Amino acid sequence: MGFVMDSGDELLIGGDELFFTERFIAHYNFMLEDYVPNYDKPIAFFLSCSKHKPYNRSPYRRVLNAMLEKKIGIRDLSQFYTISEPAIVVPEELDETNITRYDFPPDLMQAEGREIFVNRLANLLPKLLAAHKILFYILPRHHRGIFEEALAKARTEPNATLLTRKIVYAPPLTYNLPKARKIIEETLLENSFKIESR
Repeated sequence: MGFVMDSGDELLIGGDELFFTERFIAHYNFMLEDYVPNYDKPIAFFLSCSKHKPYNRSPYRRVLNAMLEKKIGIRDLSQFYTISEPAIVVPEELDETNITRYDFPPDLMQAEGREIFVNRLANLLPKLLAAHKILFYILPRHHRGIFEEALAKARTEPNATLLTRKIVYAPPLTYNLPKARKIIEETLLENSFKIESR
């Protein structure tokens, strides 16, 4: 049986309390129980949320899309996942839904919120990582720390054998676009992916 998503469209503003709202609990349950990753896309990118929402309209995403499509030629093979407080993970196909209608400045997150974020993300990662062959996480310090802690926690679980995929960190594009591109291209070549570097 599927979970009923919150159909409200209001902008939710707050801090840790947003983790407990109907919208984000329903989204987490949907991701855990009903979401089916796109197994046809062998490459996944875990990206940071932004103040620009939907995420796919942010300047950062436009730069990344252009690099993957025009410079490397792998955009159609790639799945984007946004790491977000309080939504935890938002697949790109849900960018235009109410799950991105929130404002939760990262500096409002307290210890309890961080623990919830890490635990929920650790529960979701095995399913997402198992669906793709190569995974990149391009995250600034705040989200990188949460992602790496959740990944370490997920790897201690009995199903940790699912987490054998290639998982590579690349610096956020706003810091070093050429370095991020180089890491992505080298990783793909090492794993026998044909790329159309231009």
